[in-house]
Amino acid sequence: MADAIAIIGAGGHARVVAEAILAGGLGLLGHVAPDADQTGFLGTHLGDDVALPHLVANGVPFAIGIGFVDAAGAARRAAILAQLSAWGARLITVVHPAAVFSPSAVLGEGSFLAAGAMLGTRSRLGIACIVNTGAIVDHDAQVGPNTHIATGATLAGGITLGRDVLIGAGAVLRQGVMVGDRAVVGAGSVVLRAIGADTTAVGNPAKERA
Repeated sequence: MADAIAIIGAGGHARVVAEAILAGGLGLLGHVAPDADQTGFLGTHLGDDVALPHLVANGVPFAIGIGFVDAAGAARRAAILAQLSAWGARLITVVHPAAVFSPSAVLGEGSFLAAGAMLGTRSRLGIACIVNTGAIVDHDAQVGPNTHIATGATLAGGITLGRDVLIGAGAVLRQGVMVGDRAVVGAGSVVLRAIGADTTAVGNPAKERA
């Protein structure tokens, strides 16, 4: 299956991505990870990271099945993406059939929209972003690369997010708010004003902490 997709990763997020691939009628080649998926959900174990250059050279397309829940995880994922880019890997954008996105929205290469996710009018996702299950990104949002908008988060219109950002599950961001590069917004937080780069903000209203 020449155009079948290989998933990078073998954890829970990889299985969510795999389900979206199959629900969309695409082919699943298998998964690349240090250890094989023990559930059988991800199909054939294609090897660990050492196998990636060979697969890239053979034209295999990839979906990123690695999520993150903190700044350190975002940095690790960014490093993987940089290596894939250096090798010239082809990243597939995966959209679950139960996701909704505006025809005027732009999805960066390698991005993922989970079931129930919504991407509004004229919104733009950078490369390899995650809009997870039930998350809402309203109109005119600008989302930097490798950013994870976690399950059930709500971003009102005109939001700007930097690169490598984590918006935690169930967080709410007021219209027009800006969040800097590599920032983390805690789960359930309510963001009413700008959040700086390399900071963590939690609470209602969210406040930055060291």
